[in-house]
Amino acid sequence: MFFEDYEIGQVFDEEIEDVIFTEKEIIEVSKKYDPRDIHVDKKLASESRFGEIIAPGAYANLVLWGAWVRTGIDRDGIIAGTAVVSCKWIKPVLANTKYKVKVEIVGKKERIPGKDGLVDFKMTAANPEGEIVTEYTAQGLVRFRP
Repeated sequence: MFFEDYEIGQVFDEEIEDVIFTEKEIIEVSKKYDPRDIHVDKKLASESRFGEIIAPGAYANLVLWGAWVRTGIDRDGIIAGTAVVSCKWIKPVLANTKYKVKVEIVGKKERIPGKDGLVDFKMTAANPEGEIVTEYTAQGLVRFRP
């Protein structure tokens, strides 16, 4: 999609594959990048308020965002990311749980007329109960149709 194809309020969800994190994956990544007990130690995590290993928020957002990128919907027009507008971790991201990802266009501003503009993509992920676990808004620089 190109800049002129995006509309505020546009939603992408059916196109995005669900995401499941494995406990092994969470522990391996966490040992390297966020070695807190709630991410790497099954015993201590089981004694925490979460009761089990949880994924680090930044890692969870990266994986969930990757599900959007793999759709290829923005491939033709996206130039680069320009900002993380907001990021909220609302509920823990657990292993062996299927998360539904949705991306909504929440902002759009022409930067260089006829050349490119900024698009705000709000990604949310919901657990099987439909509760939002994370909310992440990223801004991308998007080219106009050639």
